[in-house]
Amino acid sequence: MVPGDLTAPQLRALLDILIHHETYAEVQSFQSPEAIETYGWPFVDRNEEGRPVGPHNLSSSPLLQLLLTRLVLSAPAVRDLSAEFWPVKFKGIMKRFGEADLSDSYEKGTLGTRKRLAAAASVIHEVVTRGLLSGISYDALPDLHSPYDRERAEDLMKAWRDCVYYLVYGNLIDEIFDQLTRTDDLEAHSPALQGAVEYAEIYIATFLHQTFILSAEGPYLLKLIENIHRLVPYTVIGNTLRLGNAASMISAMSRLFLSKVSVGAISNWIGLTSNASDGMNLMQRIFSLVLEWDANDFRKAAEKIRTNKERMSNEHMATIDRHLAAERYQRDSTRKKSIQEERSIIATIFEAENQQLLESLTDRQHTLCLEYHAAQLAVRDREHIIDVLCRSNPDLTTAIVLEGLEALDPMIRVVHRNVDLRKHLSAMESFLSDFIKTTKPKTQGSSPRSNSAGVEDFVRLLRRNRHLLWAYIHDFCSGCPDLRDTWRGWMKDVIKVFQRRNQDDAYEKAAPIHSGIRTGVAGDIEPRLQDAFNKLTDSQRKDVLERIDAHSEHLTTLAELSRARMQQVIIELQGRSQADTRDIPGPGIYASRWQSLLDETLITPPVPKGPLRSGKDVRGLKAMRKPDGQSNLDTSINNTARWAQLESAGTAAPDVSAVVKALGPQFKIIVANISRDGLYKV
Repeated sequence: MVPGDLTAPQLRALLDILIHHETYAEVQSFQSPEAIETYGWPFVDRNEEGRPVGPHNLSSSPLLQLLLTRLVLSAPAVRDLSAEFWPVKFKGIMKRFGEADLSDSYEKGTLGTRKRLAAAASVIHEVVTRGLLSGISYDALPDLHSPYDRERAEDLMKAWRDCVYYLVYGNLIDEIFDQLTRTDDLEAHSPALQGAVEYAEIYIATFLHQTFILSAEGPYLLKLIENIHRLVPYTVIGNTLRLGNAASMISAMSRLFLSKVSVGAISNWIGLTSNASDGMNLMQRIFSLVLEWDANDFRKAAEKIRTNKERMSNEHMATIDRHLAAERYQRDSTRKKSIQEERSIIATIFEAENQQLLESLTDRQHTLCLEYHAAQLAVRDREHIIDVLCRSNPDLTTAIVLEGLEALDPMIRVVHRNVDLRKHLSAMESFLSDFIKTTKPKTQGSSPRSNSAGVEDFVRLLRRNRHLLWAYIHDFCSGCPDLRDTWRGWMKDVIKVFQRRNQDDAYEKAAPIHSGIRTGVAGDIEPRLQDAFNKLTDSQRKDVLERIDAHSEHLTTLAELSRARMQQVIIELQGRSQADTRDIPGPGIYASRWQSLLDETLITPPVPKGPLRSGKDVRGLKAMRKPDGQSNLDTSINNTARWAQLESAGTAAPDVSAVVKALGPQFKIIVANISRDGLYKV
């Protein structure tokens, strides 16, 4: 090692920092329509052969592009989409969402559902992207049939790691397909695969627990799922699946969900009009009904504020309404001014309109203004989402679904002919019902929250129902051998992108293990990161190195905490624990990283003039709708107490902003060049 070179743990920590912050920055960029315009392939103009008409530019979202181009675009059915699917239809709907100017958490004063889900998607995405950039470290292939003690977290982690090695460097993909062709008992393949399945179940259960129980927006998400579950016509779909002819079945299903019958649709069809609204099909009607029900809850919240005895004047509310109806640049300017001057968004709005409006407000009225503003924003967001998905012309939503069905048509025909889909539709319905029942707080006792589901309850849910998934895959593999081999071939090809090109890298042996996988140091990107680090000034290198070392220690702490939590879940599943751990998160570094992203979110001050808040300060606050009957105050107290336990365990992330500032721009260029390397050559 050359003096001054970063060690293996330091390189891994540096890559982790840069991927984590760049991924989330790219996700956030899609709040603007420019993000999709500068994304690059596949959202570019093409010639008749489907190739780009000009040379590839560096993507403004290189990590997202890397994942899409390396893993998704080559998948069966996806590769059969038309040349206009990505640059016209998908790009068009993404651009419409960017133009919709949906609100952010700063304005609303809470961490909303979109913010939480975007942060979750970002964390999951960065795990995959890290594997694409660094690769999976090579090691001697272990014996999957050796004994594993599934009552020990260390053995479950080893089972998962061993299966990952076999997936990437062995022939485990073939063996899994062969196993599921013979039987629907996947775990019977080997003790290692059985342990890996249980490991995955605990991680999935942790994600569900964090999303639906620990999150203040969990009850709202559950309500959305329950409403959609009630609206889906399972019986009608089941009867449609009885049709013996696949073409008739697909046609009937399309007519059921996607057909539009309205005056606008008819007049457009006969040529009397060209842009009249076609109305909505059943799929869009379900979307719009669910969102409209939700919007009505917020309208009621706003109306309750209007009738409050302590409410502000009509002029105050009218000023807020005018601000929400203003042009995007005006709202952006107001938000930036609020952040720069450390004044609440409400104070900034009133100050721009009329200083007397602000001076006449009491503290209580200021709070009501914040709540009224948040409720009106929520209504506006849902109306705009409905407009994008259900009321836009041309109807890109239906066009995307129709083209997806067309690409899947050959597969659907084969599966319909050889697999009893009605049985599996019923299985999906029963799983969703079981999930909703498990997730709902138990009503016995004085506090619903004290009887909420724990991680172990979600593990039991998955264990009760995993045979349903294995049964479907078994029917698919045994009944559709050609399709099975198509998917097998794609998986065997795509898994190769996780192989390290240099298996003798001297750094590999020193690379630490986190979350059960030794992900190596930085693979092919390692020399470029080292070079970028070496180009920093001496003072920058010293500062950056201190932050990298702190982050490396933080990752080690999180890995040990994750192992301990997994062991606690195992003990809970065995019924040997005396402690109440229902409010304790499960294992996984990603869960801590997810919360870290939320904690860093800027939130408007609660008073006219005061320091900005962060997501950490409003962890327990949810939006005004309160569908589960709990007050914001009660929820805030419960959630704050939970997360206080985590901070006491030393999981607070160190400040690595200096690393991002010094190396973030260069890292983005490096990844953009890597992503561009594998694209179509013009």
